[in-house]
Amino acid sequence: MSTTNALLYCAVNGIANNTNGIGRQTKTFLATLARHHHRLSAHTGAFTPYLAVPEPGPATWGYNEDDLRYARRVVERLGGQVITLPYDTRRPFWHPDTWRHLSCEAARAAGHLADRHEKVLAIGVDTPFAGLAHHAGAHSGVEVLLALFSTARITERPHPDFGRVTWEEETIAAANRHPGTWVADIGNFLTRHLKDQYGLDPASLRSWPSGLHLTSADLTPPTRTEAERIVRALGIPTGRPVVAAIGRTDHTKGLDLLIEALAPLRDDVHLAMVAVPTDDDRAALLDSYRHRSADLGLSATIVSRYDRDIPRTLAAWPDTFAMAVPSRGETLANIVFETALWAQHTGAVVLAPNIDGFPEQITDGRTGLLYAPTPGALTAGLRRALTLTSDERTRLRTAAHRRVVAERNAAEHLAILLATFWQPRTTPVARLLGHPAPDARTPRSQAPTSTQHPLEATP
Repeated sequence: MSTTNALLYCAVNGIANNTNGIGRQTKTFLATLARHHHRLSAHTGAFTPYLAVPEPGPATWGYNEDDLRYARRVVERLGGQVITLPYDTRRPFWHPDTWRHLSCEAARAAGHLADRHEKVLAIGVDTPFAGLAHHAGAHSGVEVLLALFSTARITERPHPDFGRVTWEEETIAAANRHPGTWVADIGNFLTRHLKDQYGLDPASLRSWPSGLHLTSADLTPPTRTEAERIVRALGIPTGRPVVAAIGRTDHTKGLDLLIEALAPLRDDVHLAMVAVPTDDDRAALLDSYRHRSADLGLSATIVSRYDRDIPRTLAAWPDTFAMAVPSRGETLANIVFETALWAQHTGAVVLAPNIDGFPEQITDGRTGLLYAPTPGALTAGLRRALTLTSDERTRLRTAAHRRVVAERNAAEHLAILLATFWQPRTTPVARLLGHPAPDARTPRSQAPTSTQHPLEATP
């Protein structure tokens, strides 16, 4: 048996594709491993990373062989591998029956790793792998961390799918019941939601805040030449105020709300929206966005493909006064954090509704703008953003950037998380993290705040 531990990261997005926020989280995880594995191992004990993914192929939403090659390259260089999980590709993927099968296969993979490694931490990313909670305790060397990033009660309100809610309730109940099963505390809103709506036991929480790989090249602002080239290629008029928005063609993203809210401002602004079709019939929403924009007489550019350089450019473009995030439900929106990095010198201020996790990300009037989820409030918020002075916009962007850099370092978060599971007994967690070690099951809200991050010297 190897003396190293194993980290098994189970995800349906970001390994062989990259089509949503969960995919971005997986990309962040991979970038963190590629850049910081040596330092992570130094602080948490040697470990080998593995990835578990539904068998990639034509059935994979947004399948991209380049993504799969990158994922394999990262973990194979560190001694790990990508483990493909078989499933019936003829059946609906976004259904609890498929998730139940995938979770079982992932648990089996974790058990095999436990035969070769001293300890295994299996991270089940979001709803499809939440079923790992049912398999906790099957192998003494395996612990499970459920990293949920949303629930059906958030994304499908006001009428969530009964089957999905039942799946989520059952997995949380299993996490409460089984020792060695934990739930990631990624943010205050979601944790409170899981406690109140799903009965999550606070003793099952492990802190793992949502973060970014802050030094990734794709999170740096584009040069003015790069940005201008992309803006012109997209046909976005220069010298006119721009409202930008990024999202899937998903009702919960609220892109339709933004289109309606811009009608009174049609003579003043240009809408630059990236609306990427999903892998189901909601792709029809894209046509409705285009038709409605035309009916309202909006000046609009609606892009139906995702290219990382497009949101990066729109956020940093000097004419972009607002990055609008009009979601009907959102735990923690990646675009809020990303915009803070892309627009640190010039460009957009984020505008979002004062609901769900947005107040964790944005302090109104200090790091961005919030509006009430009431009729007419989004239009008023857009007017407010449009009338900001140059100095006010600079102040908001600067504060947003500082806050993200201070609070959202994914490498630091992962180091702290792994240390709570694997810290060698000869080096107390308190000494590693620079503060007294909380009890292993102390909820995040009661845990002491670290004054020194283990990777704070990392560039």
